[in-house]
Amino acid sequence: MIASRTIANILAASGQAAIVVAVASLLLWLLRVRTPGVRYAYWRLVALLCLILPLVQPYRRWSGAITTDVLGIGAVAPQPATVAAGASPHGDMALIVTLAIAAGALLRLAWLFFGVLRLRHLRRAGAAESRPQVDGDLQQTLGIQAELRYSSHVTQPVTFGVTKPIVLLPDALRTQPFEIQRAVVGHELIHVKRRDWAWLLVEEVALSVLWFHPAAWWMASRIQLAREEVVDELTVLLTGRRKSYVEALLAFSDPMSVVPTAAFARRRHLLRRIALISKEDSMSSRRIVASCAAMALIVPLGTWGAVSALPLHTSPAQASQLATGPGPLERRAHPVTPENPVPRRVHSEQPVVPDIAEKTSAKVALKITVDDTGAVAEARPTGIAVEGDGFSIDIGGDDLAPLLERVASQQSADPNGAAKIRETALALVDSAVTAVKASRYDPPAAAPLTFGITFRFGEEKMTFSPRGADNAVRVGGNVKPPVKIRDVRPVYPADARAARVKGVVIIEARIGVDGGIEEAYILKSIPELDQAALDAVKQWKFVPTLLNGQPTPVIMAVTITFDID
Repeated sequence: MIASRTIANILAASGQAAIVVAVASLLLWLLRVRTPGVRYAYWRLVALLCLILPLVQPYRRWSGAITTDVLGIGAVAPQPATVAAGASPHGDMALIVTLAIAAGALLRLAWLFFGVLRLRHLRRAGAAESRPQVDGDLQQTLGIQAELRYSSHVTQPVTFGVTKPIVLLPDALRTQPFEIQRAVVGHELIHVKRRDWAWLLVEEVALSVLWFHPAAWWMASRIQLAREEVVDELTVLLTGRRKSYVEALLAFSDPMSVVPTAAFARRRHLLRRIALISKEDSMSSRRIVASCAAMALIVPLGTWGAVSALPLHTSPAQASQLATGPGPLERRAHPVTPENPVPRRVHSEQPVVPDIAEKTSAKVALKITVDDTGAVAEARPTGIAVEGDGFSIDIGGDDLAPLLERVASQQSADPNGAAKIRETALALVDSAVTAVKASRYDPPAAAPLTFGITFRFGEEKMTFSPRGADNAVRVGGNVKPPVKIRDVRPVYPADARAARVKGVVIIEARIGVDGGIEEAYILKSIPELDQAALDAVKQWKFVPTLLNGQPTPVIMAVTITFDID
């Protein structure tokens, strides 16, 4: 499950980065930003945003099939089962993909390491510059000290090193005119001045980790191109020879270097760089400010959209959700009475099925305590019933942790199997508690107020009760429907009437030993009419059903018809 969740998050994070990069690229093209310094800073910020995005965004729970029924409150209809986006259906395949990604990252990091070793070899093999007049006063002007060496093993200039920078020049440069030699050396010395090799190593390490993501390669190429454009601009200012510099780029254009250094003139970037050098135009300050403001506004909006569309997910629940006994607010809460009824729910959140519980049917019973504002101040589980692949749990009480531990061990002799059962139950509890704490109610008549609520997970309706032992029977056969002694007709919602929504809502109700409705949920739904039907049914009263002379709770289906005519 860990591998499956990891793959799902990798795919989601990759999708987020792809959306952010696509928005950033389109925006840069629409704004026609040509200033190299702005482009370089922009792409570095976009790359940083993509790297930190998985660390700063809120994580969500897995989505899935759910049905809920609320004890004394209401219910929503069943929904089709779905699988969390990006989740792998096979744990083994997810593990294989995870290992493949890790192996690819290690291979590329190894390539990077051996590239650095090759640079050290080239450094020792190169011959020291015997004509210091080539760089002349360039190093003095830039305020740096770098060693220049010639080598027959390189086809274009190579600059590396941080504390002791080396500029490795191809032997072919010796035959070029002095102005071209000066342009090449000036270009490399500006790289030294800016410590670009250190930044390049950081980018290559990040690219090694994200080797599988096309957006990472695109961003790396944009950053490196923008860096070279910045250095081109500075080199022309330093040497004052635009034509000689263009000739130098043409003379030493070459495919990507096999060592981790900034290429002097990559062929795929050459035409753009020459065009930018030749135009000699620049954006006005006002346009630069406006473009930066637009980018600062639109890129975060695109990022928010990416995070909303492809959220990352958390791990399943923690055992801390199984609180022991009532909380401090519940201990001083008022009971539900006719004068202090369960308040109307004004906002609800749907719990989501964790990936580990996708193939289970479950009910989680909670005791919730509502404060004087209608907020859910406390929520604790009082019952868990789960039917899964090869196991069945039905426990209830104020201290569920030891019960869950014992039942899980009884259900599976394998420690891993018992751990999976515990994790499944805890994940369901955590999902139910998270959802109910996001609910809001009308302020109760007397607060705090405690009452029960039950969440149902899975498409199939479960016949067992999460409270443990339950002798409820279903109406049918020898069990006759109880006699209704109080009937409340549903109030037709004005919006539904105006929209001429009509039909039949079928509700399954649990009638207690006192004849009152203890629990109800929707079997056949009309969303605009469900709540009105539930509100009416909850107020019904029946003559208690007697079996063998004892009051017995019963379960029966009731039909509510809404007809405008």
